[in-house]
Formats: sequence, C-alpha cells, structure tokens
Amino acid sequence: MSLPIKGSRATGVASATDDQRSSSLRGLLTSEAVDFSPKRSFFWKKLISPISTSLVVHAAVLFILSWIYFDLPNNKVFETILTLVAGDNGSSGDAVEINFGDLKEPTIEEGGPALAEIGVIGEIEPEIMAMGDDVESPSPMNVNNVNAESIPGGDRNPVGKKVEATSKKSGNKRATSTKTQPQPGTSAAAEAEGTVHAEHFVGRTSKGKAALLKRMGGTDASEAAVAKGLVWLKNHQLPDGSWNFNHVSSPRCDCTMPGRMENNPYAATAMAVMAFLGAGKTHETGEYQLEVRYGLDFLLAQGIRVGKGIRYYGELSGPATYYTHGLVTIAISEAYAMTGDARLRPAVTGAVEFLADTQDYGGGWRYFPGQPGDTSVVAWQLMGLKSAQFSRITVPQKVFSGIDRFLVSVSSMRGSQYAYLPDRSNSPTPSMTAAGLLCKMYLGAKENHGGMRAGIRFLDQHGPEPDGMYYNYYATQVLHHWGGPEWDRWNNVMREHLIRTQIRDGHATGSWDVADRHGYVGGRVYMTTLALLTLEVYYRHLPLYQRDRIDFPLINKEAQVNK
Repeated sequence: MSLPIKGSRATGVASATDDQRSSSLRGLLTSEAVDFSPKRSFFWKKLISPISTSLVVHAAVLFILSWIYFDLPNNKVFETILTLVAGDNGSSGDAVEINFGDLKEPTIEEGGPALAEIGVIGEIEPEIMAMGDDVESPSPMNVNNVNAESIPGGDRNPVGKKVEATSKKSGNKRATSTKTQPQPGTSAAAEAEGTVHAEHFVGRTSKGKAALLKRMGGTDASEAAVAKGLVWLKNHQLPDGSWNFNHVSSPRCDCTMPGRMENNPYAATAMAVMAFLGAGKTHETGEYQLEVRYGLDFLLAQGIRVGKGIRYYGELSGPATYYTHGLVTIAISEAYAMTGDARLRPAVTGAVEFLADTQDYGGGWRYFPGQPGDTSVVAWQLMGLKSAQFSRITVPQKVFSGIDRFLVSVSSMRGSQYAYLPDRSNSPTPSMTAAGLLCKMYLGAKENHGGMRAGIRFLDQHGPEPDGMYYNYYATQVLHHWGGPEWDRWNNVMREHLIRTQIRDGHATGSWDVADRHGYVGGRVYMTTLALLTLEVYYRHLPLYQRDRIDFPLINKEAQVNK
C-alpha cells in the first residue's frame, strides 16, 4: 500500500539555502578581498599590520570559546567561527544574540528510509492505526443489556522526576520538561463556573457532561465503563509518564494481547492522554491530574524543531511518523483548549507549523514530509489541526483547502464514499468512508449536501463491525454529529457492545481485548483507548449539525463576550 516517495518541497529549500551560502562565501573570498600588492602606499602597509594582528587574536579567542561552549567536533569549530563572523549573507558588524542551547536546527528530511529499513511496521505495511483494506461486512452484533459494576482499585504513584530527552542525531534539540505537582485551584474554579478555553470542548465540564449524556444517549453503564477503563490506563502508565503499546512492561501486569509496536511510546501516550481529556480529566482538574501532567510532560519532551515548526514523532521512520504527530497534536491541543495552560501554546503552534510546511501539493500527508497522502493519515492530521483551531491557534486556510482537494481525489459516488489512496478512488472501504465523511464535516460540508446524506445512509445500513474498531471509532463520531434516528440506531448497538465486551476480571479489568483486524500492532492499549474515546462521544465534542438543538447554559456570558 505504499507509493513511491516523491520529492519534498523541503529539498528545493535546502538546495537554495546551500547555493546562497556558497555564493556568500565566494563573495567573502573573492569580490571583497583586499589587494595586498606592492603598489599600495606606505600608509596602507602600516594599517594592514594591526588589522591582521587583530584578526588573528580575535580568531584565536573565538576558537577557544567555541571549543569550550559548543558541543562540536574539532572539525566543526572553524565552521562555527566562520558562521558567527560572516553570517548567512556574509554580513558582519551587527550585534547577534546567540542561544547556545539551540545553535542549529535540523532541516526537514529530503526523503525517507527504504521500506526494508522501516522495521516491523513496514513488514506488516498497514500503518499504526489501520486500515485501508476492509473485508466483507460482518454479521450484526448481538445487543445485551449490562448493568454497571463497581470500579476496581489500584494505585500507581509515578516517579515525579525530570523528563529530558536529547536526539542522538547532531543538531536535533528536544525540549525538556520538568514534572511538578499540579495546581488545581485556578482551573477547578473555572470548571465550577462552567467555563473552558474553547467552546467546542465545553461538554467535558461536569455540567456539560451531565446535560449531553442524557440528551445524546449515554447511560450510567457507559459512564461506569469509561471510569473503569481510565483506571486500567492509570495502572499501566510507566514511571517516566509514558504508555507503551507493549503494556506488559508495566509492573505486575499479566494482561494479554500486548502490541507489537513497543518502539513508539509517543503514539501510545498521546492516545491515553486523549482518553483522559475526553472524559474531562486534565492536568489541572479531576482525579487524574498527575497522570495527565506526566503524560503531557513526556510528549512535550519529544518535540524536535524543524524550521519554524515542531515535529512530534521523535526519531521514528516509516508509517508511524505522521500518525504519531497527528495524535500528539490532538492531545496537546485539547489540553491547551481545556486549561489555557500557556506553556502548551508554543507546542501546539509548532505542531501546526510542521503540518503546514510539510503538506504535499496534493493536499495530504503520509509517512514522510511532502509525500502524497492517504486518507487514514490525513484524517488524523485534520483532527489535530481542528483541535488546534478550537484552542484558538491560527491554522492557514490554504491547509484546509488542500485537505479538501485531497478528499476529492479519493472520493467516489458523488462524495458519499472514500478510498484509501487516490488511485483507488473506485474502491472505497467502510473505514475510509467514515474517516472521509468526518473530515468533510469538519471542513464545513452542509447537512443538505447530497454526498453527505448518501454517506450517512451507507453507514446506517452497514452498521457497527465487531472486529473493526477503527471503523467504529470514526463512524460513531460521524453519526453522533449527524444525529437523528441514524444516530439512535447506531448508538444503541455500539454502546451496548462496548459495555458487554469490557473485561471484568483480573488485572485486565476495565480494558478491552483486541477486536480489530489490524489491532495487534497497538494491542490492548490501542483497543482500550479507542473504545474509551468512542464511549466518550456523547460529550467529547459538541455535535456539529445539532448546535442549535442543544440548549444548556454551559459557557459563562463574560467568557462569550471576550471570545
């Protein structure tokens, strides 16, 4: 399912920059060189001597200082001196403020590793989440009523230590983040008043959750399932604040079905944090403040500056890259929107900048910067961009226009169904149709759009899949936003199925067994977080097509005036 890697826009930028630097250096060494010929007067000869002495002395001082302060190999010291003296354009004499901790930023990669170098993800090829090839429709689910059960206990005290990570590659400087005890006072007071940083997440407040659960079809049993699932996640957080798809690395864990992708704690951590945030639990409010704070600290420490942007997939390569970046963008954007924590804003802005700078000309993303997109990856990036926009971060309109252009390239049947890749537009699948319809909703498709109405009919007739959690996750959101009898039919089956299949015995209590054709990559953590996010759908996002039908005073009037 991989396409040949096409050239990135970054390649042209990099080569242009190199040409400019070469031109500047030639200018310094040729056109601006001083003619020291014997024809010069005695005055000039006297002047040249002190200038030469001064240059030698200053060069020696810079050489010593560079050796001391810059963590550079010996052969790089002279290049650093030349850069400081001449600059990119060969200018000199201007005052320069130097940040020794961030002297050089990496450039966007000009390509990516061969598929053979990708590792386990490349071998199985369907990426981290899913999902391009669906099978025949499974048989309908059996619906059983399940009563809520008590939540098992289990405390885990994560180690409150500084999380610091530095890239092994030269020039990649990662952010550092220090874990501190949360200060719940400010945000607790804000939640008591029913205010959040962005209206779209207002349903996650205690007042909003109570109103939306009742109106949108949640039950006491579904909320009990969410509560038990969050306890399971808490018990499987690692001391450094992360989660791992290979969850058995947690202390005293005998749960089955670990994920194969143990080298990607960033995506696992982002999904776990999203599950807590979806239930209204932030690093400043609720009973999981420490868990969420430590998870966010871990994610922030993985940021690698690329130009003006920040990428959040560490040193990963291959299919896991943009899936991970999209997930982390959602997590940090929602945390910022719900709390207004100022330290998160630069991280969100940087994540958006990275996506804007690496979007392919066709409007999508896939595995490497500038690579033609696929619907599965694009959907996660769009959700990240919209979460950032909901937190009042500016996203260039051209980015959304590009995504819309990409969706047209993978659509069929007048925009009612969607495929995985543009060259498969005549072979749509249920999971990509659900993802594509959700994207179109967030891009502003109207309720009376013919393709949207036909797509809703398709999902309604297809129904939930017992072994397609990725499809279920997206389709649940689409039908929730749509509302009406289609949502009622879907919710009555989906909700009860997740309640019924949640594990109730042993250390795995509160989690879900893997029930997804590609779920073995992410294992129990992947399955549990998707199930939780699906059960939180009633209040996780306000329904896009029903805002005017929901009447409850959730937002403080003063906050509305100041928007």
